[in-house]
Amino acid sequence: MKILGEKIRHYRKLRGISQSELADGICTQATVSLIEKKDKIPSMEILVRICERLGITMNLVIVNDDSQIYSIISDIKKSFYQDDFDCISDKLGKLKNINVNNKQEIKLIHFFNGLIEYVTSKNYDKAIFDFNRAMNVNIANVDMYDILIDVFTAKAYINKKSVDEARVYYNQAKDLIKSSLDKIGDENYHDSILIYANMADLSLKLDDNQKAIEYANEGIFIARKEQTLFKLDEMYCYLADAGTREGQKTDEDYIKAYVISSISENKPVFEKLKAKVKDMHLNIF
Repeated sequence: MKILGEKIRHYRKLRGISQSELADGICTQATVSLIEKKDKIPSMEILVRICERLGITMNLVIVNDDSQIYSIISDIKKSFYQDDFDCISDKLGKLKNINVNNKQEIKLIHFFNGLIEYVTSKNYDKAIFDFNRAMNVNIANVDMYDILIDVFTAKAYINKKSVDEARVYYNQAKDLIKSSLDKIGDENYHDSILIYANMADLSLKLDDNQKAIEYANEGIFIARKEQTLFKLDEMYCYLADAGTREGQKTDEDYIKAYVISSISENKPVFEKLKAKVKDMHLNIF
């Protein structure tokens, strides 16, 4: 159980009473302060009497563990879409003292722990360990994160210079995509685009240019259908890089990637493409 201290404060202010007035005859003013500022959980008797004095029901100011876990994991997913790995790390820290029983949530927690090790700490062995823990959670139904677990495991092995191991997980991811095409199409478009963008990137890293082109085009199709710029610059960049390797004319794709990265303020992609556009003497306008 977690208490929402800001809600206690909100209703106290709404009633026009001070912390001392709320505490009078129930607890100390310091206890009320700890509840409001630190989400300190008081005894049930104190909490019931505080809610009675405020004229509210307890369900307005408390959440159970299941609701709290769901909320935190939802925030982690949103941060993943925004590449905000500091926020992901912070949110994962809040889950450490909560008992998680749902297998799907356990799998996601292992995956995101591995992702932080992969992206932030560059500890690829620990990342692989966490990704494997996620894989070993026994869930009957495959979801989009099973594909991403394979993708990032492969990427971690590439960073360890273990290309043969990377190909094992790359092939697993490809097989999962083949068997899940309908599900991918029905998913939250962010998840679908994340899969295709990361598969295009992974395919390039493993010199599978034709697959990189295929996955980039699939992701671009979804992004255009949903009218979103999400990962669109990156996917055009992967498409152009793969096309260049295959001897195709890719000026237009590089220009699209450059312009979109400028609009979306994706600085890493923009800086990379800025140099590319200059070297290729491309006319942007």
